[in-house]
Amino acid sequence: MKTRYFTTFQLILLALLSVLIVVAKIALRLPLQLPGHSGIFWMAIVIVAAGVVPRRGAVSLVGLTSGIIAAVLGLGDLGALDTLLSYTAVGLGAELALLILGSPEALVTAVLAGTVGHVGKFVVKWALATIVGAPAGFVALGLARSLVSYILFGALGGLLGGLTLAALRRAGFFAYLAEKR
Repeated sequence: MKTRYFTTFQLILLALLSVLIVVAKIALRLPLQLPGHSGIFWMAIVIVAAGVVPRRGAVSLVGLTSGIIAAVLGLGDLGALDTLLSYTAVGLGAELALLILGSPEALVTAVLAGTVGHVGKFVVKWALATIVGAPAGFVALGLARSLVSYILFGALGGLLGGLTLAALRRAGFFAYLAEKR
């Protein structure tokens, strides 16, 4: 009998976390006028997903799934393609960082993975703005401020996700998951 890479339980957890990212994007709006400020919430969820389902591809799957859901719901400021690519880039960037750095339960690793994932979203937005022909001066004007903002909020989201994983471990959540396997 062939074993599956993800169990049904893991896929359900990943789907729930993907929906939670979209809900966080809709419901948890801070009155900050800074680009990328929502990354503090959804990068935390991405890091938690990496810790809850510690398999390669899990974070990328969360990014893709949440991107599809967000695009279907019409979220994002530059259209469905931008939304899908941005969310997917978050998952792929965080996945790549975790592949290189290791477990998201280490706070430094979680912070770096959150930063890399959120900068991935920034790169997609910048690339699409360049492709559609936004004036170079306009793009360059806000580039440094936006990049710093994306790095800051990605790092804070990664820290929040790492702290959440530590709290889940202390609460016995991972022992409960081990029983469900």
